Amino acid sequence: MKDFNDRVAKYVELHKRVAGEIPALKDKSNPVEISGHKLALATAIRAARSNAKPGDIFTEDVRPQLLRIIRGEVRGAAGKDSRETIKEGNPKLEGTATQKMQMSVNASYPDDAPLSSVPPALLSKLPKLPDELDYRFVGRDLILRDVAANIIVDFMREVIPQ
Repeated sequence: MKDFNDRVAKYVELHKRVAGEIPALKDKSNPVEISGHKLALATAIRAARSNAKPGDIFTEDVRPQLLRIIRGEVRGAAGKDSRETIKEGNPKLEGTATQKMQMSVNASYPDDAPLSSVPPALLSKLPKLPDELDYRFVGRDLILRDVAANIIVDFMREVIPQ
């Protein structure tokens, strides 16, 4: 997982550099200012990663390792609780307005979409992420999401078996 961790660290460096180039939020920012800051951050990250594509972080080398971890956690009777947890807040499984969600690198995660839960047991087995990023599920897909910019950094299709 060293390559994965290195790619995550490189992304976080980019995130921090870009965040430092836009005006910071004030201590008592209102919702409009917060939303504007998030949009400015997302726009700046997209510009800095204009050539980003699926697999830049979830590379072909790391995919089998992540699949083994995830599928091992959700398989069989022992994985029932984890499968149920993944369904909680999963926008594709709850049939929310996010059916229109664009699954692409640098796409916005819809503000009105719920965020799926990642089972604690699974989270403890996946590579630890810095505070700027989190794992989420959209349907059967795993996404890596920039928390502050609310954008999809990378994704892996069909990690959860049917």
